[in-house]
Amino acid sequence: MKNAENVILELLLAPLFGVGFLVFALLLGVFSRVVVTSNGIVVTNFTVKHVVPFSYVKSLGPVDDMHINVEGGGKVGMMIMANSPVGFLAGQPTNTRARRRLQEAIDSASPSEDAGVPHKHVWFPVKFTLAAYALSVLTAGTIYSITGGVE
Repeated sequence: MKNAENVILELLLAPLFGVGFLVFALLLGVFSRVVVTSNGIVVTNFTVKHVVPFSYVKSLGPVDDMHINVEGGGKVGMMIMANSPVGFLAGQPTNTRARRRLQEAIDSASPSEDAGVPHKHVWFPVKFTLAAYALSVLTAGTIYSITGGVE
């Protein structure tokens, strides 16, 4: 049987690596997004969320470099629309479709005065991360108690 310090180390610290990798992968692949709202466009890139009201959208960048040009000289990139070798070979069909839809939303939007100004803030899925960590610790504890630990 192992001593208490090693058990705590295995049960509490080991799941951190798995959860850290899971959250990193999900930040890139699932939580990164572009959403059109009634007042503007919300772009979530990794851990930064950009909010751009329609009245501040100057133009969209080209399909191979998707970004939003903002009044005042700013530029908001879209990580989810980054170039990929497969997309390059296929002619960027996803980016072309997304750019067309964004342009349609911009063209048909009626700029609202109360939509605010463009801003960005740090965003992180804290609740998801804590839930994933708690589930990992509970799973590791259950397996440890069933098997009696690994020697």
